[in-house]
Amino acid sequence: MGVYLLLGDDEERKRRGVERLRRGRDAVVLDAGASSPEEAVSACNSYPLFGEGSFVVVRGVDAWNAAQKDVITRYLEDPAGEADLVLLARKLGARERLRAAVEKVGEVHEFEQPTGRALARWAARRAKELGAELPEDVAAELARRCSEDKLRMIPELEKLALYREGGRIGREDLDALCPPDVQSNIFAFVDALAEGRRRRALEALARLFATGEPPLRVVYMMRRQFRLVGRALALVGEGAAPRELAGQLGVPPFVARKLAEQARNLDPAGVERALSVLLALEGGLKGRSDLEARLQVELATIELCRERAS
Repeated sequence: MGVYLLLGDDEERKRRGVERLRRGRDAVVLDAGASSPEEAVSACNSYPLFGEGSFVVVRGVDAWNAAQKDVITRYLEDPAGEADLVLLARKLGARERLRAAVEKVGEVHEFEQPTGRALARWAARRAKELGAELPEDVAAELARRCSEDKLRMIPELEKLALYREGGRIGREDLDALCPPDVQSNIFAFVDALAEGRRRRALEALARLFATGEPPLRVVYMMRRQFRLVGRALALVGEGAAPRELAGQLGVPPFVARKLAEQARNLDPAGVERALSVLLALEGGLKGRSDLEARLQVELATIELCRERAS
């Protein structure tokens, strides 16, 4: 019998950890958002017809409330002797009873996804394992295009290594095979707006339009991003730690990290001005202006950069 609690935002390492523990066995996989802790306990107490005991994986355990987690805590007082139970969560506090119960009878492991240069170095190592060479600056660009999502980078690395047949991967290969996603372009756009870099902002806007996004949807995403930046700014001002932002904002950790970075380039007044400009722009796109839609967005971008620069 084994009980394991895998924490953190590095989903790729957690997935590999589950596969190592699984050892080829059939698995019962439950999602805490859709399954009760009683179902998990029942699965642990069920014995397969052949082979070893049950192998039960529960994802998103941090979605359960305290009472639900206590069901698992009580089970761990007398667990099924042949079952393996693997609990996956982003974060459980050091004082939570469930975490303490697992530490008593099993193992707790934390996996934090690398970011920045560390993520680029990981990508370069992964490319080498695939038989290709990936310079660190190209790896950093790939990470940016994938919004620093390690899981999304893996198939892109496999695709690039296959395309280059073990050779050196360059930026031209990224341009050919790995265009930035919408979220990555939105981040780049808001970065440029926050810094008042007009040319960079207009280039990022052009990339957004090139993905086929209609102007009104682009403006909606811009407003959502600035609202999130404003909330991140307020939370950081209240003393929230960077790791707490993801849960409070309801976004993945890599998005929370980027929001925190963008918040450092803005103040509350700047966020309010941006939202005011975008609200007026939205009205114009809905019929209050006779100008062509893309031109309206471009003019608003120039205005936002002018206000920030001033």
